[in-house]
Amino acid sequence: MRRSGAPTSLLHKVAHNFFYLGCCFGCFLLGSFLSLSTIDPSVCDLNLCTRRIQHMTADDSNEWLAYWDKHALGEPKKVFLVILILTAPKNFELRNVIRQTWLTDEGPDTLHYFVIGTEGLSDEFNVTIQSEQRRFSDLLLLGNIKDSYNTLSKKLLASLVYIHKNVQFRFLLKCDDDTYVQLHQLHYELKEVPYKQGVYWGFFDGRATPRRKGIWKEENWLLCDHYLPYALGGGYIISHDLVAFVARNSHYLQLYRSEDVSMGVWLAPIELHRIHDTKFDTEYRSRGCHNDYIVTHKQTPVSMRDKYNNLQTSGVMCKDLVQVRTSYNYNWNVLPSKCCVRNDTSIP
Repeated sequence: MRRSGAPTSLLHKVAHNFFYLGCCFGCFLLGSFLSLSTIDPSVCDLNLCTRRIQHMTADDSNEWLAYWDKHALGEPKKVFLVILILTAPKNFELRNVIRQTWLTDEGPDTLHYFVIGTEGLSDEFNVTIQSEQRRFSDLLLLGNIKDSYNTLSKKLLASLVYIHKNVQFRFLLKCDDDTYVQLHQLHYELKEVPYKQGVYWGFFDGRATPRRKGIWKEENWLLCDHYLPYALGGGYIISHDLVAFVARNSHYLQLYRSEDVSMGVWLAPIELHRIHDTKFDTEYRSRGCHNDYIVTHKQTPVSMRDKYNNLQTSGVMCKDLVQVRTSYNYNWNVLPSKCCVRNDTSIP
């Protein structure tokens, strides 16, 4: 005899089974998400990511590497120029001025990121940074790098690895958040570069000596009495193949206090084209204002707006040409310590 309650009991069992299966599947998805999020390259440094990968299974590693390749950007974007702007968490005004001035010339063939280390930030700063990211979506946040002058080389290296994994491009401009760029002119100059690879372009110095005190104190420099020739960090260009070389060898590279010095060392053994260009005003203080300058370092929000407004109203960046210190042409035919003599006031 069939019991009248049997169908109801069976339905309950089926419902319970589906409930348990749903819970298991939900837990699986949550666990997978948490595993990926804990090694998201935008929130961990290179060493930490590497250590976490080493403790994963082969299948997990493959899954994560595929995730890294497509993280945040989906399929790798294809652009002509990538711009990395190293910035401090507190410098919202500088970032916003850049967005409102020279980045307005950014076309679809250009992609920019403001790079910020967020480890140890206060809750207030974190809220502010996340709000800025939601609004502009142009921050590259490195969660396991504490933002300070001491970590600039680490910030740069992590950024280059990320860009190498996620963007297809031809050239990369690294600059600071107090740098003004004539972006339209830069694009024109880049398209005239006769080399497809091995381009390291900026304002070079080969006679700088390592500092032993102060903010630039260098404790790890053992190579020679001078820094190796390097393009000054207010702004320089490197081609995609050099970014790939640095990214692929990131775990071997020594980090020095100054990121531009580090780049000079990382690229020193490579056969490449070092292009010294006086149109890069990228030293520790600006040489003045000249309309030939493509990249101008050490700018304030006011001077950036002035340059932008001048370009909009008169087509030139500088109303008056100003030279506050002389420039030089790099002599590649002598030893680096003899490279750079400021003896010609006609050089911008």
